[in-house]
Amino acid sequence: MRRALPFAVVVSVLLAMGAGFVRTPGAAAATRDVHVWIEVSTIRPSVGCTIDISIEVRESGGPVAQSAVSLALFLDDDVIGSDSAVTDSDGIAYLGIDTSGAYVGGKSWLDVNVADTYLTGFTVYNTDEGCSGDLQLMEVEGTVSSATVSATSTVQAPNASVWVPTLVQQRNLSCEYAALQIATAGLGNPISEYSFDDVVGWSPNPHWGYRGNITGWWGNTTDYGVYAEPLSWALAQFGFNGDVFYAGGDSNQLTSRIDAGQPTLVWLAMAGDQRSWEELDGVTYTLLSKMHVMVVYGYDGNGVYLSDPGSGSYLYYGWSTFMSMWNVLDGMGLSVSV
Repeated sequence: MRRALPFAVVVSVLLAMGAGFVRTPGAAAATRDVHVWIEVSTIRPSVGCTIDISIEVRESGGPVAQSAVSLALFLDDDVIGSDSAVTDSDGIAYLGIDTSGAYVGGKSWLDVNVADTYLTGFTVYNTDEGCSGDLQLMEVEGTVSSATVSATSTVQAPNASVWVPTLVQQRNLSCEYAALQIATAGLGNPISEYSFDDVVGWSPNPHWGYRGNITGWWGNTTDYGVYAEPLSWALAQFGFNGDVFYAGGDSNQLTSRIDAGQPTLVWLAMAGDQRSWEELDGVTYTLLSKMHVMVVYGYDGNGVYLSDPGSGSYLYYGWSTFMSMWNVLDGMGLSVSV
């Protein structure tokens, strides 16, 4: 999810983290244009220090409350630190990043995400100069999701006949395998995301196997992921059934599976329709930039309830927003049962 953007530059660019957050329905639009101020305590911390960061999100001059913000600190391709929060009534969130996973002389990269959308990032220089430093201020404009979240003590959907946990995926591009771990945990026998690596196999065509490097950067189509069919084949080796379907705009194909107590993986377009096409052995297949997989476990008249391995949180999407994201890959789904 990293982007090579310089620090202290105003840019206009296009994981909510923290269990216990549920996305609230009824957003007026799918996206919003925001003006964001990011205050960073230091970009030259000693290894083991905590970088204190405040993020203020505003739209048309007014604060954006209840917007999820998250940080991810990368060293090479590994995530070595993360944090998340929700903006308060003033549109401000306070976060901290531990640099213990870095090394002196190294360079880390910090992703800043607002409302499930990558906003900007900057380099962190790992030094032995202490934890304090010159305060840095970044001013950024961008387009992010309009969805908001609220803290809640319950995540049970009105129409949910199966419980699933939250879980944070362990690698940059392992959302599919982490989603399987979430779904199988909901059915009483969690299968670790790492167990699927060699069982699924690899292929440039994600309908045949995992495409690319699972520790690569999210958002591209070279290091990418895998579609429903190979996951279905893999599930059978662990004693589960995986039902692959393409809803093609028919929400009943999803709700009927939820009613049957089957947690269901869905492939979502997180930044709109950014499809491309490739061909292998005479077979044409679709790829989607910024594709992500979550687990649907419930629904109501207004929308769907999901467990998101990217953020490790429970989310809620209104039906219109959800269907627009799901339909880009023809409503690809994989329901899991025993």
